[in-house]
Amino acid sequence: MKSIDKIFCESLKYFVRQEKSQKSFAAKVGISAPYLNDMLSGRRYGEDQTKRKIAAAVGFPDRHYEEFLDIGRLIIKGDQCPEAADFTAIGDNALQKRGFFTVVYSDSMDLGPDNGIKVTNNTRTTHVIIHGPSCNRTSSSGLQAFKVLDDYMAPVIPKKSDVIVDLTLNEPEKNKDSKVYLVCLDKKFGLCTLRYLSWVDSSYKTLLVAAENRKYKTGVFCLEDIKIVGRVILSQSFF
Repeated sequence: MKSIDKIFCESLKYFVRQEKSQKSFAAKVGISAPYLNDMLSGRRYGEDQTKRKIAAAVGFPDRHYEEFLDIGRLIIKGDQCPEAADFTAIGDNALQKRGFFTVVYSDSMDLGPDNGIKVTNNTRTTHVIIHGPSCNRTSSSGLQAFKVLDDYMAPVIPKKSDVIVDLTLNEPEKNKDSKVYLVCLDKKFGLCTLRYLSWVDSSYKTLLVAAENRKYKTGVFCLEDIKIVGRVILSQSFF
């Protein structure tokens, strides 16, 4: 295997490990799963154009391609390993230079005793990345990503979708159109859900809580009886 091919392969293996499967990674970067498997095993090197396409898909486009290869060089050199904190920081810095930020992730939406939802994947292990400039953000501070476990907002936000929630936006905006919020309607059990929230009257004490899925009835709740975690700013679904 050519030196550059070996370097690329090590970088590729690192990013594939961050995905749920080779199939999902292949879909993400726009190649077939068998083709990816051939590249990982060394049976096929891949054209330079293909290599650059893959690097761009994981956050290293154009002139940043060498930074993608630097990851493979580090692994081969053995100075650092993919699981090491310093190595991850190098990757994070490379992303941040281009305005990309990782977002902590939770695979459930259950409130804990501190009225927060436990983070199951921190910024080093999460699979959620946002492009800050596209969201008018300079960091992922105040954001948390969640796995949607119900169908209240289907088909707009189907079950098993991922959503990003701004935890600082935990009060419905007054006198504006309803938006989607992550809210706990029963503090005793602590299970959160996604719903449209809007004010019922000008006192701003009573909320209309509605689902996109029409099989669920709209309800009215006193603000003091529920817990608003934050507002949904992005969602992603896989079909």
